[in-house]
Amino acid sequence: MKKYCGSPRSRNAQESSCPWVPHQQELFSCPFCGSCVSRSVSTIGFFDEMRARPQVLYTMFQDVAPIIRVVGFAIENYKMLYSEKIGLKRTDPTRWRLKTDELGRETWHYLSEAESAQSPQSNYVKHLLKVDGFPTPKPETITSPLQAAEKGADFFQLLQEPCGIFPCQYKGPMFITPGVVIANYFTKTEIPEPFRIELSRFLVNYAHPVDGGWGLHTEDKSTAFGTTMNYVVLRLLGMDADHPVLVKARKTLHRLGGALVNPHWGKSFLALLSLYEWEGVNPTPPEMWMLPYEFPIHPGRWWVHTRAIYLPLSYLAANRIQRELDPLLKAIRSEIYVQPYETIDFSKHRNTVCGVDLYYPHTKVLDVANYIIAKYEKYIRPNWLLKKTNERVYELIQKDCYNTDYLTIAPLSFAFDMMTCYVHEGPESHAFSRYVDRMNDSIFHGPEGMTAMGTNGVQVWDVAFMIQYLFMAGLAEKPKFHDMIRRGFMFLVRSQFDSECAEGSFRDKRKGGWPFSTKTQGYTVSDCTAEALKAIIMVKNHPTFADMKDKIPDENLYMAIDLLLRLQNRASIEPGSFAAYEVIRATPLLEKLNPAEVFNNIMVEYPYVECTDSVVLGLTYFAKYYPDYKTDQVKFAIENAVKYIVSAQNPDGSWYGCWGVCFTYASMFALEAFYTVGQSYNTSKSVKLGCEFLISRQREDGGWGESMKSCETHTYVNSEKSLVVQTAWALIGLILADYPDQKPIEKGIKLLMDRQLPTGEWKFESAEGVFNHSCAIEYPSYRFLFPIKALGLYEKRYKAGLTKLYD
Repeated sequence: MKKYCGSPRSRNAQESSCPWVPHQQELFSCPFCGSCVSRSVSTIGFFDEMRARPQVLYTMFQDVAPIIRVVGFAIENYKMLYSEKIGLKRTDPTRWRLKTDELGRETWHYLSEAESAQSPQSNYVKHLLKVDGFPTPKPETITSPLQAAEKGADFFQLLQEPCGIFPCQYKGPMFITPGVVIANYFTKTEIPEPFRIELSRFLVNYAHPVDGGWGLHTEDKSTAFGTTMNYVVLRLLGMDADHPVLVKARKTLHRLGGALVNPHWGKSFLALLSLYEWEGVNPTPPEMWMLPYEFPIHPGRWWVHTRAIYLPLSYLAANRIQRELDPLLKAIRSEIYVQPYETIDFSKHRNTVCGVDLYYPHTKVLDVANYIIAKYEKYIRPNWLLKKTNERVYELIQKDCYNTDYLTIAPLSFAFDMMTCYVHEGPESHAFSRYVDRMNDSIFHGPEGMTAMGTNGVQVWDVAFMIQYLFMAGLAEKPKFHDMIRRGFMFLVRSQFDSECAEGSFRDKRKGGWPFSTKTQGYTVSDCTAEALKAIIMVKNHPTFADMKDKIPDENLYMAIDLLLRLQNRASIEPGSFAAYEVIRATPLLEKLNPAEVFNNIMVEYPYVECTDSVVLGLTYFAKYYPDYKTDQVKFAIENAVKYIVSAQNPDGSWYGCWGVCFTYASMFALEAFYTVGQSYNTSKSVKLGCEFLISRQREDGGWGESMKSCETHTYVNSEKSLVVQTAWALIGLILADYPDQKPIEKGIKLLMDRQLPTGEWKFESAEGVFNHSCAIEYPSYRFLFPIKALGLYEKRYKAGLTKLYD
């Protein structure tokens, strides 16, 4: 048996192949492990050069060794300053304004100088864009963890908007902005010049510092998908092909094999722009939406994000929709391929994917299905059926527009929906004008430029944590934080769903729940509901906030409990667990039809330890203050959820996290869930194992640091250094578990205090979040929220000697 390198992309490798590169054709030695692997001709030159230049190879392939960010902050500064170093145009940061409303909507506006004089910037915008006038807290001598927590909260409250939210640039994925820009270009919707400038700046500042390409996310190596999409977008935004940024990126793209080796989503976007031919894109048959819902593979049973993307994409792909060629698109055609466009037989490249991109290779089942469906679409499908499926698909898109007020669940599905509306209803329609109005909701500005975020924000999630953690840290009683809590509380009250989705939109009941971002976005999330519920109960039942008790009736809390009880998975599919948006509707065997190639576990809902933990926190807190409401059902749900958490624990004591990095994140949530049901290090084997796992990962400086690579490989991978947020996660778990040895906890607390700046803030160090195992995403508020919580809990437990750390 041959041995293979530790790349996650080789985890499915057989003896004779390693899916680092496209299937078939020529054999060569894997540059990582020396094993014989197959490669396509298009990548020969790329790998030859990489083998000859190992220092570049090391930098580009994070899967083999984490990318060196040039001594920590150096690479961050490089990213922030590179656009200025090359003289790229930028806008005047003093003229940007962020407008927010009572429901948490965030939109950026570039004002004239006269308008700017009449409309002062908020503290948040001044801080974010580094504009003079931010009321930076005065440095103080900090001598205790509680003082450090208070100082952090002092700074954090300066970033709150009057509506109660904490805006932030929820960035990371590098394939979302391309979708938004391509949708604008496809629909001939002009992007305002200030936005074009800042969107370009962001892409330039996040180009790979060595090869100039782009990856799946901001901390990724260069990939064909990321490099193609962002190259095309810079051209659409007005950058010349001979600009040094694009010359460098084009060279990397050609080394990777050119645009021909893009995964499915990349091929689809290119086809819409007439930069690729639909014959070379694997099919997305809209007929599936005509099947009875009882059919096991009906798209209504898929994960919400996947079905939201493939609903409009099925319309566009089935009708072979393409924008007419113009001179710019013709030029781009000649730039992104390694051979003349007209010589390519695209039908032979449906399955050609650059191995650097390939995280989840096709199954044979999917390949056979794609072959049959492609033949059906070309030779058999009658026009009357296509017309009928068009109407059905567009009907479902309209229902989602009703449910989300044209936001859709996320910007990528928004882009496909917008293009579908343009084709189906036309540019003069009311529906299309609503999409244009919503374009700004997910685009966010920052010091490096402007980008499309993972959703339209993280408003509810951050506010729920803020309220809880001020209470848990012992800061809620301090008068200076009362307004901060009140504003956040009222935002949560306004954000609870009070209506149901459109009938027939394949959505569960949502009334009584809370979203991740805003009420308008329209999607209930289990852990967000539980965390918001807990935060509201804290405020309603605290004597300091007696004036807030009647702002939300108890009946609204009962509705939230009813919703959570319905969301718990039962029967044979991970009983006791909670998924994110809905109960699990289909078997994981549907993953065999996963067409995305760059993501894993996207076809159906899955049970998540973190979601289950959060629901346990919410239910136990509710049961304490409302013991008479559905007592037996709530108790039964908690017991089954805890059983699931125990069953999900790995042999080494860890839990795998799907929404944060990674084992550290999930272990924190699991240990807090055990705390709420009265289990500790001395009374629970699972808690003891969880603590021992965390202690085994502590570094010499007292901190913890886990790489995003853990999410990809499902194996703990150290980051380059200890990280503030991850250190806080580990400390929270250990403190709540009542770990008996105080010394390692003291060391971690010292690191948090040492890393805190004199102003009270902590600087960004590394992406804290992840989704679908392979895409990193940032949660900017985490570097305040979790250190504040950890420091406050430490003070209560070891300074005040409290064993009951929060009510």
